[in-house]
Amino acid sequence: MNQLPYFQTVLLLFIITYTGCNDNKTETGLTSTDTTEINLISSNKTSLNLIDYPKEFLQANELDEWEGFENLHESMERLKELNFDGVEVDLIALSSRVKSLRSGPLPQKLEVPQIISRLKVVEMQVQKARYFTQHYKKDSLIPALNLLYDYYNGFVSRMVSLQNEDQDFETGLETTTLDQ
Repeated sequence: MNQLPYFQTVLLLFIITYTGCNDNKTETGLTSTDTTEINLISSNKTSLNLIDYPKEFLQANELDEWEGFENLHESMERLKELNFDGVEVDLIALSSRVKSLRSGPLPQKLEVPQIISRLKVVEMQVQKARYFTQHYKKDSLIPALNLLYDYYNGFVSRMVSLQNEDQDFETGLETTTLDQ
């Protein structure tokens, strides 16, 4: 009779374990394919703002044949169309263009820390956006792309404002020397 309660206890533990394992199999968990799915309906509502290509600025500074920057701007234009089927491919191309622009020599007038640092920030944001295409989170990719465009626009704006500052500085020197 002592073996009967022991056998019942073991049988009861076996039944609890078996039913507990079967309940876990029926639940669906989040997989990596679920995280890479992109909701195209919500993404079409997003509009990315891209600063105009600064043709006048580049021509005025004899940088109109700066092919690296032209290629980078074209990539940003293409990405702006938000074709999410190939957004990762566009980001890979954009990443390689930013790297080649950063690794190559910048034009002499733009070889300053303010421009170099902004270009590094653009490169970092491209890498973050690429990460979110591989591990898509609905609330992360669109803000990452918005930040990418903000940082790129800041890069272009700083190039133009740097030139304006140089002109103001030179004009200030000329008036100072004329006054003396």
